[in-house]
Amino acid sequence: MTMSNVLNIPANAKDVKIMNYINGEWMPPTSGSYMMSYNPATGEEMTPIPDSMDKDIDNAVCAAKNAFPMWSMMPAVERAAIMNRVADMIEENCQQLAMLESQDQGKPVMSAAMKDMPSCANFFRQFAKYVVDGIMETKSTSNAMMTNMSTTKREPYMMMATTQHVPSGVAGLITPWNFPMQMVCEKLAPCIAVGNTCVVKPSEMTSVTAFMMTQIMEAAGMPAGVVNFVFGTGPKAGEPLVKHKDVRLISFTGGSLTGSRIGAMAGGMYKRVSLELGGKNPSIVFNDCDMNHAVATNVRAAFQNQGEICLCCSRQYVQRDVYDMYLQMFRKMTMEEVMVGDPSNPKTFYGPMVSKQHMEKVMSYIRLAREEGAKVEFLVNPSDKMVMNVSKDGMMTIKGMENGYYMAPTLITGMKQNSRLMQEEIFGPVVCVMPFKTEEEAVQMANDTQYGLGACVWTMDKMKMMRVMKQINAGTVWGNDWLNTDECMPFGGMGCSGTSREHGPWSLEFYTETKAL
Repeated sequence: MTMSNVLNIPANAKDVKIMNYINGEWMPPTSGSYMMSYNPATGEEMTPIPDSMDKDIDNAVCAAKNAFPMWSMMPAVERAAIMNRVADMIEENCQQLAMLESQDQGKPVMSAAMKDMPSCANFFRQFAKYVVDGIMETKSTSNAMMTNMSTTKREPYMMMATTQHVPSGVAGLITPWNFPMQMVCEKLAPCIAVGNTCVVKPSEMTSVTAFMMTQIMEAAGMPAGVVNFVFGTGPKAGEPLVKHKDVRLISFTGGSLTGSRIGAMAGGMYKRVSLELGGKNPSIVFNDCDMNHAVATNVRAAFQNQGEICLCCSRQYVQRDVYDMYLQMFRKMTMEEVMVGDPSNPKTFYGPMVSKQHMEKVMSYIRLAREEGAKVEFLVNPSDKMVMNVSKDGMMTIKGMENGYYMAPTLITGMKQNSRLMQEEIFGPVVCVMPFKTEEEAVQMANDTQYGLGACVWTMDKMKMMRVMKQINAGTVWGNDWLNTDECMPFGGMGCSGTSREHGPWSLEFYTETKAL
């Protein structure tokens, strides 16, 4: 029997019947209510999503709490074996999962298959290895003297101390819609690796591959109650999860306003909280950089995944004496390389926006740009015969997918630094490019934001690169690169981009309590 037969992965997301997964069983929401999801490429109805409520969350947390003693005491090598089976199943079913991810989220199938799914499998393998190898504990020996309050004799003695990392308990994992399965795996793998149990609340807009993870968990032999999935909205399902008295920690990825609310709720209950929030990331292009490399990478940083990446560089600052040349190269490369359309086409660079509502939000910024007198350009290749029309707000009509949520790659220039275009996260295929004169001005403009997630610096002068990188207020700063990550490096933001750090050993720290012995 093949693994795909075991998982019974359908070819079409319409055939996925999503249910909550609680205590090792699939079940409908207690309310009996569902919401309809839509295929963003066509605008057609896709599959109903459970509209779960506090009762469903309570059942899931209860199951996780009951499973915690068994799972936390299980030898790390046994937990790791289950996690490696999960990784095997993701790899074996990579293409099927990628097709479902594309239908649900809008991203190209090729992108999901080549990037997202391999990352999902890697998270489980990485953290399985971490816990088998053992968390590095701090050990100390020192000479000490008993205090004057001691009732024993006061003589010098040798004190030995060590740390112990222990699982926290039940975790609430709330994931976003832009990388649906990848973000589930990024949180889930370290959480259960160290011995926690959890309740996962995926985005209601992209729940299909999260549901497929329930089948993977079951087939991999995950004990009942260790991993639970509850589908629904933030107010009805997410908020009860955050506020539940038996949930010890919360990991959330999503918008800054929602993150602020979650932080306030959880902080008042003394829960450990990790918030990975939005970004308004700058890319600084100096006149001494490799211009071809900078332009090619910044096109990708502006438009990859429809611009629906928290690390997209939607603010690009270019030194004034190369500004016009940069714009000319940027326009040319975008029009030649960025094909928008059918996500199943291997040539497609990006697909539709995740939802009609989100597309309307992104288009509102294009209207704002025109109101403020900025220059708006839609960088669509005129020879692309699949593009039937581009509206004045940037909405594209694609042949055969006329009701899909497509938007043109958009370049905006001539806005002011204090414009909302430069200060707010648009989260779409829209990039604002502005000139600067000096290094000091570039740093000041880059830091002139409430966000602090990522940034890029482009120059061939290594000393200048390090000098500028160190001054930028962001959790991750790339030099002559973008989005290449190291699993051993921390990930997180400053300011409105979040709190805490995850990835690698930082995830192990977040998902455990540290004791001094």
